[in-house]
Order: sequence, then C-alpha cells, then structure tokens
Amino acid sequence: MNQEKINYRVARDFGETFNVSIKFLRQNYKLLIQSLILLAGPFILITAITGAFYQANAIETMSNPGNKNIFSQFGWNYLLFIIAGIVSNLMIIGVVYSFMIEYTDKGYGNFQLNDVAKRLTSNIGNILSVFFSLTFLILLFLGAIVGIFIAIGTALPWLAVLLGFICVIGLLILFPPLMWQLSVVYMVKMTDNENVFDSYGKTRSVMKGNFWWTWVIVICSSLAIGVISFVFSLPQVIYQMVEMFGRMRGDQSEVSIVFLIVATICTFCTSILYSLLYLVNAFHYFSLNEKKEGTGLMERINDIGQKPEQNADRQY
Repeated sequence: MNQEKINYRVARDFGETFNVSIKFLRQNYKLLIQSLILLAGPFILITAITGAFYQANAIETMSNPGNKNIFSQFGWNYLLFIIAGIVSNLMIIGVVYSFMIEYTDKGYGNFQLNDVAKRLTSNIGNILSVFFSLTFLILLFLGAIVGIFIAIGTALPWLAVLLGFICVIGLLILFPPLMWQLSVVYMVKMTDNENVFDSYGKTRSVMKGNFWWTWVIVICSSLAIGVISFVFSLPQVIYQMVEMFGRMRGDQSEVSIVFLIVATICTFCTSILYSLLYLVNAFHYFSLNEKKEGTGLMERINDIGQKPEQNADRQY
C-alpha cells in the first residue's frame, strides 16, 4: 500500500506537532524500532545491565543498618551506569535523527536499516563534537555558578539561600526549552553540517518568540511519555519494593537474579520509549524553522502547476 510522504517543513500548532509525530511513528514503527534495537540496542542493553547492578547495590547499601554512609552506593557501579547511559543516549539520538534524515531524503519505503546505519556512522563525528563541546561549556558554567554561591554563602548565607530559591524557580522555567535546544542541536549539526556553536545558535534563533510554546510542548510530551514509561517500569518498582520490604524484616541475602533481569528489561524498554521524545522535538524544530524561513511554503508554491509525476514524492 502506498503511503504519503510526511513533509517536515510545515508550520504546525500544538496538536498538529503531536499528531504528525504519531503519524510518523505509525508509518515507520517497524523499521524505526528495528533500527533502535539493532543499532542502539547493544548500548542500551549495557546501560540496562549496569543500571540493574547499581540498583541492586543501592538496595543492599540502604537496607544495611550498619552502613551509615549513604554515599557509599555511588561507586564504580554508578560511574559505569552514568557512562553507559550517556553513550546509549547519544546512540538513540543518532539513530532517531539519522532515520528522520534518511526519510526526508529518500521517502517512505525507499531506505533500509543499512542506510540508517551508514548515515549514523557518517555522523558519529558530528554527534561527538556537539556532546563534548556543549558538555565542556555546561561544566564551565556550572563551575562558575557553584563558585559564586560559595563566595556569597561565605559572606552572606541568607543571600545564598535566597539566590538558591530563585535559581530553582528559574530552572523550572528555563530547563525544558534548554533541554529541547540541547536535543535538536544534534539534528541541526547533522543536517546543516555547520560548526557546533552555529548549530546551537540556530536552535536559539528559531525558538525566539516561541519560548513558552516550546516550554508547553516539551513539558506535555515529557509527561505523556513519562506516564507510559512508568507503566513499563512498574514491574521493576514493585519488585524493588518487595526487596526493600524483605530486608526491613531482616532478610540480608543478596538481591536476587530475578530482580536484575526484571530491572534490565524494564530499563531497556523505557529507554526505547523515550526515543519518541526526540521525534516530537525534531518536528517542533522543523515547525519553528518553517515559521521563520518559510522554505517549505515556497516549495509548495513552486510546485503549483507541475505535473503530478514531477512531485509525486511530496506530501503536504
């Protein structure tokens, strides 16, 4: 059955952004999920396994009455979990955006897993350059903020508390759009092949005048995916509560292998599910970019009067 190609360069409102994301998923879910499992899956599995062992260690640490140091759970297991989580998240971003680029270049049904893999491989350098550049700047910024708070807290503790409260409120406002920018900058870098700072600057440029629109979309999509993810992680939560309750009653045996398996499966499934957030982020970016530049509209105007076979691969 022929399926129409979804055009990215369309200005969409709130509902349309979610609708086109769902439509894209329904149209391409087999190949997209296959790409995620086979390309990003091994890294997600490593993250899930290290996360399961970390959680098991945390349960044993927190339920040990002789352990007074709550920070002892943050050891090598935690470090490996964080590193694996970063790598798997970068792979998920790379797979989703590589898939979307292949789709817009070749159209529905005209590319396979091998094409997505080639696109992903060719963009590994772009992905890593964005990650290391922005991570360095974020750490530098956080270091400066911490230094300022320490200096103010030493001189005026009450002022440091007040500034901390203001920062929390500011974080609630600024964090969702910032996370959106830090997500779609990978897409911009992969499609435009500009330097990292120009790519990030473009995300800021298209969001100008649409800050609250972006905030609402990020919050709503995150909540929706979070609720569904909780359903997938419910077996792990229940099993973890059972383990904790048993230890409160005096059972100090090692965490069972069943818990490790359940935690691994749940973490793997929720990680795959959270890839949908990048679809919504990408479609919102293309919508904002179309509102700013109008390239998609100009293409549709230019296509008026052309023969159907000349633009049969387009859909608006």
